[in-house]
Amino acid sequence: MIMAGGSGTRLWPLSRVSRPKQLIQIGGKKTLIEEAFERARLLTSPDRIYIGTNKDLAAKIQKVIKLDKKQYLIEPEARNTAPIIAYFAAYLKQNGSEDNAGVVILAADHHIEEQDKWVETIKLALSRAGERIWCIGIKPTRAETGYGYLESGIEIVPRMSTISSFREKPDYQTAAHYVTTERHFWNSGMFVFSIGRLREDLRVYQSNMLKLSDACAQNSAGLAKNFPKMENISIDYALMEKTKKVGLIQADFSWDDVGSFDALGRIYPRDEAGNHVVSGSTISHRSKGNIVKTQMKVALLGLENCVIVEDNGVLLVAKREALPEIKELRAKVPKELL
Repeated sequence: MIMAGGSGTRLWPLSRVSRPKQLIQIGGKKTLIEEAFERARLLTSPDRIYIGTNKDLAAKIQKVIKLDKKQYLIEPEARNTAPIIAYFAAYLKQNGSEDNAGVVILAADHHIEEQDKWVETIKLALSRAGERIWCIGIKPTRAETGYGYLESGIEIVPRMSTISSFREKPDYQTAAHYVTTERHFWNSGMFVFSIGRLREDLRVYQSNMLKLSDACAQNSAGLAKNFPKMENISIDYALMEKTKKVGLIQADFSWDDVGSFDALGRIYPRDEAGNHVVSGSTISHRSKGNIVKTQMKVALLGLENCVIVEDNGVLLVAKREALPEIKELRAKVPKELL
């Protein structure tokens, strides 16, 4: 299942209510949801790929991802990641899947290079899907305070271990320390498990969620009635930090969570002048570290570490260090520009 329910507020004005971040192009000609779907196809056939989202986004995504409507799992209400994952497992079981069937949870906003290494990592997790809920961990390359971290525990086999601790969004000093260790990894938000493994952990730690998810899987009326009753909680807090049956697989591919404009600076290399030009063209003098995505020619003079993004009548100019405040800026934007 590809989780595609987010709105991407930190990518405004590229991401709008009418065109959420899953439907914007970042690394190439395909949208993020199309990239995620193509990755999933490397693992299985289209009829075994599902998309978890809301009603409004489903109508938009269906225009680019042509799947049977039954393969769109529609959330009646936003409830974070645990409820939709629990519902997905219940839906599969209700529709004849065995407890030992492997499940892969992906996100619609990831940019991944080295597809063959990604496939190998996921297949490694699937080979032991009944043993644990496997988290794909990424070796940190910078002190990132916006990600969750996993600390590896006892090695099971090379690249696979238990998890000794979770740490959600640490401060900069702690994140900088994690970069220097060999045991801390970014929590990518990709998970692999068997249906039976997840449901057993739900039974022990989230019994009410398991009951409600089974009721959701009965029919559309059951979904509408019971899904909003489930706790609004992430799968990390609901299960990962509680169960003893969780594990880490160390990824060996490059990965980025396309959650903010800084990601464009990592995906697109610097040009000769030292700027990251996603689209458009630049004339630059004493300017470097800028991220530019426009449809026009931009002249940069004495400007460093800024974002210049133009989209549909809106021009955003921001210091990269101020990007965490983009939600506050967006709150001041007229409704017709959201």
